[in-house]
Amino acid sequence: MNKFFDYLMEDLPDCVIRELLHYIRRFASAVAGDVPVEGKMGNYRFCASRCGEEQVRVHWVQVGRQQICVDAVV
Repeated sequence: MNKFFDYLMEDLPDCVIRELLHYIRRFASAVAGDVPVEGKMGNYRFCASRCGEEQVRVHWVQVGRQQICVDAVV
């Protein structure tokens, strides 16, 4: 999870990162399986897949036009 914050903290405030993280976890748990799916929360896009029962792998997050490769398990 620290890797997720480390990659995004220069572009987003902590409160937005936390909100995005919770949204990605819920989205990927409900929709994704082992296959990565793309989603959107407001102005932010992401790609994530479920990794086991309780973990989610975030592959990338797009902030504006910048796509940030995260590849973190949260």
